This record gives sequence, structure tokens and C-alpha cells, in this order.
Amino acid sequence: MKTLDLTKRFLNSKLRKWLQAFAGVLASVGLVWLIIKSLDWVRLWEILIDFPFGFALLAALSVLVGALLRALRWYILINGGVSIWQVFLTQNTGIGLNNLLPVRVASEPVQLALISKRYKLPFPRAFASLVAGNFMDLFATVFIMALGVLLYPNLRGASIQMFSFLILSVIVILILIAGIKGLSVIPVLRSMHFFQQMTVAFNLIREAPLRLVLSFATTTISWVMIGVAGWFLAEGLGIETNIIRMTVVLVAATFFTSAIPSLPAGIGTYHWAIVYTLGLLGISQEPATAFAFVIHLLVFSTSTIVAAIMLFRVGYKTLVANREAN
Repeated sequence: MKTLDLTKRFLNSKLRKWLQAFAGVLASVGLVWLIIKSLDWVRLWEILIDFPFGFALLAALSVLVGALLRALRWYILINGGVSIWQVFLTQNTGIGLNNLLPVRVASEPVQLALISKRYKLPFPRAFASLVAGNFMDLFATVFIMALGVLLYPNLRGASIQMFSFLILSVIVILILIAGIKGLSVIPVLRSMHFFQQMTVAFNLIREAPLRLVLSFATTTISWVMIGVAGWFLAEGLGIETNIIRMTVVLVAATFFTSAIPSLPAGIGTYHWAIVYTLGLLGISQEPATAFAFVIHLLVFSTSTIVAAIMLFRVGYKTLVANREAN
């Protein structure tokens, strides 16, 4: 019991956050070094300056559509009380603020603060629907990773996709067991906040099967739109690929970035995950690095811009105060 209390105290301490931030710096710097140590900078520069602007614009529009579909997922689960535009602003403010912080812990608290305080959605419904949305995202990620491992033999070895699929599959199985049988079936899960939240989400979506199907569909399509953006960029860079492959690559890179400590906006970790995976698929380093740089800029800029605008309108102190109140 004493050990458990000490563990909880450490997990909530400033020391843990500083250690996580320091680990993030080390990880990002190390992964950036792995990318650039054998990079042909002249060829990389030539690839970037020759990149057609039209493909970048199409990719940016695809990312925006993906962000709107991601907001629609939460909107479907909320089932009234706020507009889709308010959900879009709320979601991207939380995600964008998370991108700017060295320790990524602000997204969900900020989203809950905004939607419950500013847009007056009852907190219990906001919380349950937000967690249920995360549950759908987890399922969609497992589905896409499984598809990648099934379709592309090169990803069945020591790949991010394979490790992501195995880890997330175990998590999903545990959530399903806890949701159907209760947390008491696996006692260790009762002390884990993540599984407590996911059990609540599972019970919510089990009561609304139609919203469950619609939410899963919009989540999956939102990821596919990110894959479409990647495909447009790949076409502009002369990389032979397809939308499914790009979706698998980018979903895995996003999961890897969220799971590994890194600099703000996943600098280094996101780029390395993409370059490494494209290398497994036979793409040379310079086009892969150029692709990673541009897709990172597009994927992270949408939510970061929304967050900057909302911070200007609402104020950082207001967001922090509301977050802590929740």
C-alpha cells in the first residue's frame, strides 16, 4: 500500500514531468541524429525546392477534411447540445495546445474545460463522450495497423506497425474484458485510470450501437483522409505508393509519437517514425525525409493554428483555471 501511494505521488509530481520532458529532448535529438547522419543535404534541398505547390495545397485540404471528420466523431457521441463548429474548435484547441507543450498532458483537460465551461455542455456527457471517442480512435488504429501488417510483408518484422498492433491489441482485449465482465475480473486494472475511463466509454457506446458504428466509420475515414494527404505529397515527391499504405505509415507515426516522449509537436520522433517505415517499404532516405518534413508541417499546423487563435480569444489563464477546476 505504501509503495502504491509513493508511485501515485511520483506520477503526479513535478519531478516526473521534468524527467519526461528531459527524456523527450534526448529521444528527439537522438532520433533526429539517426535521420541526418547519412543524409545527402544537397539532394534533399533539390527535392524540396522542386516540390509542386499544388500537391501541397491538396494535401492541406485533405488534412483539414480529416480534422473535421475527427470532430464529427465526437459530435456524434455527444448527441446534441453543441454545434459541430464548437466541437471542432474545442478539439483542435486541446490538440494544438498539446503540440506546444514539452509534456503532452493538456489535450483532454483543455477540451473538457472549453466544451463544458464555454459551450455549456454538461460535464458528465462531455467526459463520457470524449473518452468514448478515444476508445473509437483506439479501435480504428488497431484496425489500420492490422491492415498494414496483413497487406505489407515488409512491416511484419521489427516495424512500428507490428509493435503498435501487438500492444494496442492487448489493450483492446483488456478493455473489452473489463467492459463486459467488470474491472474486478482483472484487479490490477482497477488502479489504472486509463482502464477506468475506457470501461466508462465502453459502457456508453454499448448502449448506442448506431452512434458506435457511425463514430467508428468517421474515425477510420478521418485517418484515411490523412493517408490521402500523404498520397498527394508522395505523388509530388515522385514516391510510388497508394492511399492505404500512406494511411498505415501515418497512423503508426502518430501512435509512436504519442507513446514516446519527445520535443513539442513530436519533432524528431514523428519524422524518424516516417523515415524508418518508408525505408522498410523501399523508399530512399532523402525523399522520405522531405515527405516527413512536409507532412509533419501540415498535420500539426491545423490544430496548432486553431489553438493559437483560441488562446488569443479565451486566454491561457482562463483555460488553465477551467482545466484545474475540472
